[in-house]
Amino acid sequence: MKQIIYATVCLVTILVGCNKNWDTHYGEEEGTVSSLNLLDYLKSQPQYSDFVAKLEEYDLAAELARDQNLTIWAVSNEKMGALNNLGEDIEFILRYHINSLMYDNTKLKSGLRVMTFNGKYLSINKDGGVVHVGDAAVVKGNQICQNGVVHEIDQLLTPDLSIYEYIEALGSDYSIIRDTILAMNDTIFDLENSIPIGVDPTGNTLYDSVYVITNPIFEKADIRSEFSEITMFLPSNHVIENCFNDLGLLYDQFGKEFLKEDSLVAFIWIKDAIFYKSLLDDVSGEDLTSVFGKLWKPSVQKVDPNFRRMSNGRIYEISKLKIPNNVHISMIKQLFHYWEFVPDDEKDLRFTLNNVKSIGPADDVTVTFPTIGVEITYRTLRIEGDLEDNKPTSIDYTPVMLERNADGSTDYKVVEVPPGEYNLYMGFRATNHPFVNIYIDDKPVALNLNVEPATPWHFDRNTNTVPGTKYNGWGGLVGPVMLEGDDVRSFKIKVEFAGLGKGNVERLDLYHWALIPTQNNY
Repeated sequence: MKQIIYATVCLVTILVGCNKNWDTHYGEEEGTVSSLNLLDYLKSQPQYSDFVAKLEEYDLAAELARDQNLTIWAVSNEKMGALNNLGEDIEFILRYHINSLMYDNTKLKSGLRVMTFNGKYLSINKDGGVVHVGDAAVVKGNQICQNGVVHEIDQLLTPDLSIYEYIEALGSDYSIIRDTILAMNDTIFDLENSIPIGVDPTGNTLYDSVYVITNPIFEKADIRSEFSEITMFLPSNHVIENCFNDLGLLYDQFGKEFLKEDSLVAFIWIKDAIFYKSLLDDVSGEDLTSVFGKLWKPSVQKVDPNFRRMSNGRIYEISKLKIPNNVHISMIKQLFHYWEFVPDDEKDLRFTLNNVKSIGPADDVTVTFPTIGVEITYRTLRIEGDLEDNKPTSIDYTPVMLERNADGSTDYKVVEVPPGEYNLYMGFRATNHPFVNIYIDDKPVALNLNVEPATPWHFDRNTNTVPGTKYNGWGGLVGPVMLEGDDVRSFKIKVEFAGLGKGNVERLDLYHWALIPTQNNY
């Protein structure tokens, strides 16, 4: 095959000499053809003398004379002056200007990645009629030689960092994500690549040891490998801190303290959601799934559309980050008897009673959970009616929670929750309890619901309780609900008498409600 290529080149040389119009895939472009090898050709061009001198100084020039096909990204003497100011190893930079295969203009297409002599990839992009190689532009391409091609570029190439190298070099503004990823590293002995050099007095083999870095992230997204094509979404400390501040404010709105374990859950999601095993061009369109199976919704998460090119992928900066509701919210739960902490002159604003003759808190049994050191008296909100036909007793209840004031007194606050899809769970004093109808914001969730069975309706003693106890569970599943809107908001639960079971009294004993985000609640 080489003889055919060489014969063709020689024939063209005889017919048209060194200068011609070179037909390429992209149309008419200036090019030259020479029967010289790459080294001799570059030496014949005075404008590349400094480039050749550096190749010779670092023992790379001989590669250009061998029987192999190469691509050389050459720079003129004028551009070589910047070499000592790049802050990089000079030989490493020079190797970045040599590719092991021949890429003439017909092969230089957008999206192409070519491996250089230093083991790094170069990214090719074609914008109109201009070919960009890394940050450089080709100014005189297709200088075809016996064993390859020379493309003159307008600046020296600076090797792109891999994503891993870039993370290592991140400054203090990115220390949270940087230190988290690097802390997962483990250095292990690489037996396969270590060379035996002797035996110690006890008979153990001695090695010229090689050690490699491993990281669980590499198993799904090998951000160290030059053969990878990875996209990373990069959060700064500022973005992460804003995300966590938002979580703290949100938790406060439905009565939960933002704890260290909550931040850990959130950060694990961030780490698992930011790596993608492809080069993403559109980060504002369809939903994405990370290499760790985490859902990324561009409609919620915000990313700067201008990426930073890496040798093995791309990095996009995150500008706004939100932990999905179904990740960081395990349960939103409050008790109905908190009604008693709402001042009487405000009760009509929060609760609407229909055909109610009495309402107030009622205590039931006291139970101790010694394994967790908790004693609790189950206290319900008891609502009684009079069994009048076609006038069922009901309450429209605005969920409230308790707040402790600085003076030790107890106040209340309306619960606000993020919109989305939830499963509604509730608990009652289930013994002889009548059937009920349940509504959220006037929309029926369950009608003629039998909440008399102790399992799962008796207080919160069932479903996802604290392990080893019957404490602080979800209760019984009423059904799925959708809270519409864009911002956190309050809502109403309506509980309505729907008919007698075993009992003979129109009495509602409401203990708790709980919202559990579904997988659709982002």
